Amino acid sequence: MERPGEVRLLIRGIAKGVEVTRIAELFAPFGCDPERIALPRDRRTRRRKGIAYVFVANARLADAAIQALQNSVLEEKTITVEIASERPPKVRRAFGARPPRRF
Repeated sequence: MERPGEVRLLIRGIAKGVEVTRIAELFAPFGCDPERIALPRDRRTRRRKGIAYVFVANARLADAAIQALQNSVLEEKTITVEIASERPPKVRRAFGARPPRRF
């Protein structure tokens, strides 16, 4: 859940073996909360997708992070940093439920 004024950044180009602590170190000067870093995995294969989400305290720090880290190298891979798009609302699904039949 986002906190007021907080900005979520999307980092692309994350190498497979990069640890969360390494990303936290990189984004620490921009007010990144190490507890709020996500390295998403593919649902089927469980492999990392090569992206990360990082929360920073405000838009000014987000802009500074983008300026400083855009196209920088993290463990031999070039990363890009951008403001993440808004998440679509979650759709709750009931397991085993079927849509109503139409006659």
